[in-house]
Amino acid sequence: MEKKPMKAEGVLMHRQRNVLAARALQGGNTLIQVFDLDTKAKLKQCQVNEKVRFWRWIGDDELGIVGESNVYHTNINDSKAPEKIFE
Repeated sequence: MEKKPMKAEGVLMHRQRNVLAARALQGGNTLIQVFDLDTKAKLKQCQVNEKVRFWRWIGDDELGIVGESNVYHTNINDSKAPEKIFE
């Protein structure tokens, strides 16, 4: 596995699988990356266009993300952007 520098300000382990989600601030946005530590594969990378205040695993494959103004859900098995659930 190739190691690259990462400036994560928060990490979140999956409660049952060996999967790690990491978030990093980039200006006023937040970059989220999800890694499977068993296969050493990146499962997802997405951007939230605001600072993330809180996040949590809300299912086996789904993250709930609370930003400064909006709440999002994202599935780690697809390449879609986080879906805004409500403001």
